[in-house]
Amino acid sequence: MSALRFRQVHLDFHTSEKIPGVGADFDAKQFAEMLQRGHVDSITLFSKCHHGMTYHDTKVGVRHPGMDKELLPRQIEACRSVDVKTPIYLSTGWDEAMARTHTDWVVRDKSGKLSHSVIGEASWKLLCFNSPYLDYLCAQIDEVIERFDGGDGIFFDVIHAHPCYCNYCLRDMEAAGLDAADDAQMEQFSYRVLDKYFQRTTAACHRKNPELRVFHNSGHIAKGALEVLKYNSHLEIESLPTGGWGYDHFPLSAKYVATTGFDFLGMTGKFHTTWGEFGGFKRANALRYECDAMIAFGSKCSVGDQLHPRGRMDEDTYNLIGAAYEPVQQKEAWCRGAKPWSEVALLSPEVLHADKPGSYRSRLQAEEGAARMLLETQIQFDIIDLERDLSSYKLVILPDEIELEEASAFTKKLQRFIENGGKILMSGRSGMNADHTHFVLDAGLKIEGRSDFSTDYIVPGDELPSAPVRGRFVVHGAAWNVAPQSSTRTLAARADPYFNRAWNHFCSHQHTPDEKVSPFPAITANENIVYFAHEIFTCYRNLGQPLYRDLVRDTIEILLGKTSFSSNLPTAARASLMRQEEENRYVLHLLYANPVKRGADVSMWGSASMAVEVIEDLVPLLDVQCEVRVPQPIESVRLVPSGEPIEYSIEGETVRFCVPKFLCHQMVELKTR
Repeated sequence: MSALRFRQVHLDFHTSEKIPGVGADFDAKQFAEMLQRGHVDSITLFSKCHHGMTYHDTKVGVRHPGMDKELLPRQIEACRSVDVKTPIYLSTGWDEAMARTHTDWVVRDKSGKLSHSVIGEASWKLLCFNSPYLDYLCAQIDEVIERFDGGDGIFFDVIHAHPCYCNYCLRDMEAAGLDAADDAQMEQFSYRVLDKYFQRTTAACHRKNPELRVFHNSGHIAKGALEVLKYNSHLEIESLPTGGWGYDHFPLSAKYVATTGFDFLGMTGKFHTTWGEFGGFKRANALRYECDAMIAFGSKCSVGDQLHPRGRMDEDTYNLIGAAYEPVQQKEAWCRGAKPWSEVALLSPEVLHADKPGSYRSRLQAEEGAARMLLETQIQFDIIDLERDLSSYKLVILPDEIELEEASAFTKKLQRFIENGGKILMSGRSGMNADHTHFVLDAGLKIEGRSDFSTDYIVPGDELPSAPVRGRFVVHGAAWNVAPQSSTRTLAARADPYFNRAWNHFCSHQHTPDEKVSPFPAITANENIVYFAHEIFTCYRNLGQPLYRDLVRDTIEILLGKTSFSSNLPTAARASLMRQEEENRYVLHLLYANPVKRGADVSMWGSASMAVEVIEDLVPLLDVQCEVRVPQPIESVRLVPSGEPIEYSIEGETVRFCVPKFLCHQMVELKTR
């Protein structure tokens, strides 16, 4: 299977059946010219949209009543004229036409009401994959395969498991001996239905061509859900920073997806907010940064657009996309086949729930906190699942909530990793057994239970020099009381407050000050393991206190010594070290932009977690001092794609050089012998 192209557009076309003149202004020449102006080499085109409307002649679906002339075939022909690939989109979980004509195909809640996905005052109805809707969907796939040979792949959308109490699900659960009144059994059945959907639709796509690309989109790539990922030929990370995902979601997803072996795209949008924003535009600098971030983290690019119902491409949109894609086109040679060069593995807590992919947002606090720390300190890391080989890493981080089973395959893998010289950083209840009676990994600690104090204080020791506060500073969240054994030293002490805040005794506006030194430490270390008694990564995610990051950065240096990359970059900058083995080179990506939160904390899109972050101004960074440590000898260092050589020095495995100036994104090629 050929590699994905680098510069894709996802051309949404969800068009109400009440809108006339659909495709009336489509002009093949103008369509192709806009793709060329946008430097686009692949575009996802619509067979069927969320409204259930089909944009070509159909014997199966509902042809859009406002469309006089087929649109999809004309779009494909225009794309072929300029060598642009055309994956084809089929709305899957939402189909308003079928929801209205076959209400028995709609997912129902316990009360028997139709399930909706509410957006503003309107809502999409969820279709049940255990109903005859799945037969209808597979017939639509067959039609697309026959008529268009599947284009250059099939993109399915809105794929989730839903507990459903429709007659079809209740009937089949009863036949299987399952109790629909039992929430756990209903959830189990919903995943069985989801797997049936994956099997049938994927098989339908591959009926004529087993190599046809297929992707099932759920709005997030669930980490560790390998039984779901196997149905995809490649992955597309839907992650619109201003559309609810934020600027942290993509790098975290890419850091995981890059370890899976899948070719993948990142998917942002040209919109200021999110999908369906007609006349919405983000700044060119923002889109430029987002596309540069995609290639920096090993991804190809996709930008979401939405075509006007009349079918004419918007010139401003393709000027905007072209401003981001032209430099991507120039940089592709240094991104093709590149793999991350990472020394740290961060185990995602999401993998503990890999059998139930979907509710990921409630489980990302510890992962996001840890990943933010690593991104902000430019430490090279991957996010991993339980199946990942650990032999290439020097350090594994188990953030806050990774309990271990004594005899599990992953525990044994960690123990072998330690025996071979690997290091572990863990926090909170990570590394403990499920009953929290002892550590499964030998941290040289005895567990004495959870602290009674909901807030206490850390006192850093001399081995943790980075924190500018050398006295006691507050940590919100109860610690674990652990007693160090003879092989374990204390890196940071704890101090206890007078008492917890309560209705009948409190002090000042928040918590009471420190009273005395605790008998239990905050941070400990033995030869192989550093342990934080607090849920330090969750605390950082929730409060953003840089002092917590200082402590973690120091402990990583204690465990590893000098890391593979270090610099004087600011914390808002990102660095990604990639290896192009076939080209005998490393490529260092330097990224810098500073998102600013704007808009209301609460809007039609939800709470502050959905607030819009805006990148508007790009500021150059000057005299960026870099140190890279790789095992192969380096014979040249230059800025690419310009080819400008830069001076460097070598001391052992350390290569030192200075990037005089860069704006937004700069690649540095380190050629090996």
